[in-house]
Amino acid sequence: VDVIIKLWKNGFTVNDGELRSYVDVANQQFLESIKKGELPFELQKVFDKEEVEVKVEDKKDKVYLSSKKPVFHPFSGHGYRLGSATPKIISKVRDDHPGPDDKRHLPLVPLNDLEPITNVQIWLADGERIIQKFNVSHRISHVRDFITKYQGSEGSVPFTLTTSLPFRELQDETLTLEEAKLQNAVVVQRLRKTTEPFRLLVIKAPDNDYKSAATPNGQLKNEQKNAINSTRSN
Repeated sequence: VDVIIKLWKNGFTVNDGELRSYVDVANQQFLESIKKGELPFELQKVFDKEEVEVKVEDKKDKVYLSSKKPVFHPFSGHGYRLGSATPKIISKVRDDHPGPDDKRHLPLVPLNDLEPITNVQIWLADGERIIQKFNVSHRISHVRDFITKYQGSEGSVPFTLTTSLPFRELQDETLTLEEAKLQNAVVVQRLRKTTEPFRLLVIKAPDNDYKSAATPNGQLKNEQKNAINSTRSN
């Protein structure tokens, strides 16, 4: 899972969310954890036992100006996972990125108009977001089949399906969407790990990438934290 933190002159953003002030105590604690090579507590709550890559981009020579509503706000308390948003926003994200080079097409999902229909937000492991209509009588296995067909060869990689927040692994895929209470829900594709999960933190400056080895507790082994240190002077 990627988390991108951008340091602006007037604050910082997390995954293109709302601007967060440097003077706020909670935000200072958040950046202090990143500086120490630790995963902030609020991210730990969202990504429990997951492999997380945090990238910090130094843009402090620029002032952040919001031109549209944020696509992603992970810490609003609405139960959205990283990257999660409302159906309208996700639909807009998909519409904002059409193009002739897009070779993947959504598989057809047969719908029965006589049965209730629901929208399921699907978050793929590569970060792509899809909204797909299903009947509530469709099973979780149908959602898996949809993802596998859409991803082609990529869909052959073992993965599990979960909800976002609160986290719940969808182990019984014979359940219908109604039985699993997945009407208008967010379903997340998570690749299965063959090794112990770890957290990898990456500090990225404007013209240089600093990457470090990660330890199981998320500690950084390098000292490339100048970008975050300088936020205290802003």
